[in-house]
Amino acid sequence: MNTFWGLMGYLPLLLYGLLLYWLLVIVPRWFKAKLKGSTAHGEQGKSVSPESAPEPSQRRRNLSAILAQEDGYSDLLSPIRTEPARSGNGIHIGGSVSAPSAVSENVSVILRRQIPPNLDEPSRSWLGGLPCMPEEIEWPRSVSSEYPDKGERPLHFLAQICCADLPKELWGGLGPREGWLLLFIDPNQGCPAGNDAFRVIHIPQVGLERAPPFDLGPVHDGVYTGPDYRYLLPGEQVPNIWRRWPIDTVSVPNDARHVEGRVLVAPDDFASHLYPGQQIAPERDRPSPIRPLTYGQALYALHNQRAGLERSLPPIQLSPVFCSELHKEGIIREICEHGERQAQKAQEDRQALLARVQSGDESDRLTEQLKWNSARIDHAERQTAWLQEMGDADAIIRYLEESPALEAAWQDGLRTKVDALIEAVRKHDPEAPLSQQDWDELVAVFENRDFVRWQNDRIREAVDQPTIRFREHRRGSRLNPPIAMREFMADMYVDPARRTLIPDDALPAYEANWRQLYSNRPHRMGGYHDGLQSDAVPGPAKDLLLFQIASDDAMHWCWGDAGAYYFWIKPKHLAAGDFSGVEMWLECH
Repeated sequence: MNTFWGLMGYLPLLLYGLLLYWLLVIVPRWFKAKLKGSTAHGEQGKSVSPESAPEPSQRRRNLSAILAQEDGYSDLLSPIRTEPARSGNGIHIGGSVSAPSAVSENVSVILRRQIPPNLDEPSRSWLGGLPCMPEEIEWPRSVSSEYPDKGERPLHFLAQICCADLPKELWGGLGPREGWLLLFIDPNQGCPAGNDAFRVIHIPQVGLERAPPFDLGPVHDGVYTGPDYRYLLPGEQVPNIWRRWPIDTVSVPNDARHVEGRVLVAPDDFASHLYPGQQIAPERDRPSPIRPLTYGQALYALHNQRAGLERSLPPIQLSPVFCSELHKEGIIREICEHGERQAQKAQEDRQALLARVQSGDESDRLTEQLKWNSARIDHAERQTAWLQEMGDADAIIRYLEESPALEAAWQDGLRTKVDALIEAVRKHDPEAPLSQQDWDELVAVFENRDFVRWQNDRIREAVDQPTIRFREHRRGSRLNPPIAMREFMADMYVDPARRTLIPDDALPAYEANWRQLYSNRPHRMGGYHDGLQSDAVPGPAKDLLLFQIASDDAMHWCWGDAGAYYFWIKPKHLAAGDFSGVEMWLECH
């Protein structure tokens, strides 16, 4: 009992000690935290004037000022580089954080291919090619729901994006701003319905360029509609990776507009906004292929030539009715006179067309009409000359029956020359430059070797025409550039080792073509999507657009029937850095 009361005597001292600790330690800490929170709140809510905006070296953009401009795009079209955002700035990488169920977005990022590409320094973001990821991260694989019997297969690498270059406003401030986002897909599923068709990976550090897995299949297996690889040489396989094209991340306002019952996102002729002041070819307009620049490309031209000589020729079967009509009195003279009348009418039409040219009309349509008109005149004159050379019906019938054998002999002779040239070209390194003189020598082998023969047509129920007419059948022999020259040019354009082979005068037309957007649809991250079968829904979004990857001629991408892939993520998953729940759509025509 005495011990208890003795201890109670120390109680006042204990209370005085706790009070002193609260005054000297707890209270100063509270004031310091309060002051820091007030300062942070004031900085976050403060509007930024142009004078106090960050330095240009930081490559940031004052979004509110830009949105007030007339078109809303002019100052947003240079690449954005932001400093890596820290968790104190509202960005969280990994872990669990609170996130709204719906997000209002005021900005979207366009993945704009660099034209010309900056090949003098390592790319920060790119499409196609190979990923740069640490060795400890496995190349993603999956069992296709469409081909489960083929087992686990590697996915194809599609894009690598530097998160530090994404603006802080993207996805309402959610998502990583450090490291890289990598996108892999299975391009050979018709209607992908699960995450077996793709993977999204976030890596904190970039690694060395990874070689593709040994069992990586072709980027297009030919089962569904897609890009055209018919230009490949016999036995050549469809590639298993796409060309690597550096890109800039370009911030644009997240705007949608109602047009004729649809909600559209990209402004009309969006390519002209993305490449201001640059030449852009009309959509689907392709430049004429230039001559081969290497011996390997010349080999493709020769194989194209040979493929055109593989056509089998059906035998000629002249009907008794045709032969009987051809023997009628005066029929050959009637055909010739009709041809002369047609030529005279064509001459009169030509004069009228030339008068339009003299008045200043230089339209493409008029040019085509003049070409067609000249061809009519030339055909009528040659038909008359041939009929006069034949003389009578028996000679014409004999000519028609023998002409397929003559064409087959021409075909065999030309094929022999092509085969000999293929063997000669194969002896050269396929990457060795092919000079203009080398190409001219190849072309000269086939000059003036066209095959021309006349074929018969019998016209039934014709008005003011003979019951028989003839048309000229011509097979050209000229050696043309390979049909795949456009793909070869794109491969060389983004390759530092081979780009110097491209003639300077060929670049403008090809670059104008590569700046096109397929159906005005860009590659995009965040904001509203440019749908084919669905429209954006203005307002807060419960699913955020992680990626929009469109069909792209420059990348040789054609998703389904000229469609696009859309990758969606929940705000809470994006805030937590969890990409396992991403969903993908494929929309196409």
